[in-house]
Amino acid sequence: MSDQIHPLVKICGVRDIDAAAVAADAGADMIGMIFADARRKVDVEAARGIRDLLGKRVTIFESTADALAGARIDAGRPLLVGVFARQRAEEIVDLLDLVDLDVVQLSGGEDPAFAARIPRPVIRATHVSADSTAADLLAGAAKAPPTVTLLDAYSRQGGGGGEAFDWRKARAVAEARPIVLAGGLSPQNVGEAVEVVRPWAVDVSSGVETGGVKDHAKIRAFVAAVKGAVPA
Repeated sequence: MSDQIHPLVKICGVRDIDAAAVAADAGADMIGMIFADARRKVDVEAARGIRDLLGKRVTIFESTADALAGARIDAGRPLLVGVFARQRAEEIVDLLDLVDLDVVQLSGGEDPAFAARIPRPVIRATHVSADSTAADLLAGAAKAPPTVTLLDAYSRQGGGGGEAFDWRKARAVAEARPIVLAGGLSPQNVGEAVEVVRPWAVDVSSGVETGGVKDHAKIRAFVAAVKGAVPA
């Protein structure tokens, strides 16, 4: 984890301007929109509206945690992250022309060579199964520069299933490099997760929803819980 006092907060799976506005007002550091084939896939026009709400893209020259955190501070508003999985690089680049994203997240097992073809800073997801060891995760993360590593629980669709995994595995990786912790987080447990793992950032989607829809009160509660947590 870096020297920042509290982890950055990413509210993911945002599909409408109202939820994006609430996340920004609550103090979220990143807003994620899903462009992969998933239940929370965002409409391009809605994504463009969220881009307009947040303002022009921030130019970030490195795919490092420090560069992303610095860009967020300089912008004074959340970074806009597009989430992709198992899509062609050309498709992602075309989307960047339609919605000028600040950051790209690759959640389909894409390798570092693929990430290097994306003209934006990259967050690269690793899905943690029951069989994954801390050593496996560390080895995989070490092969992934220059990208930020996101750890999420494994599910049939890859990730985004709202399930937690053994946080002790994540702590071992976080001690070696900045990570984004995802999977099964909520306003009720994220404080404990921060204390145990000490991540650079945390990521939530279903944990701030009610009936499959972003819950504005839960978004605010999640951000408040993270900003009030004290890493061990």
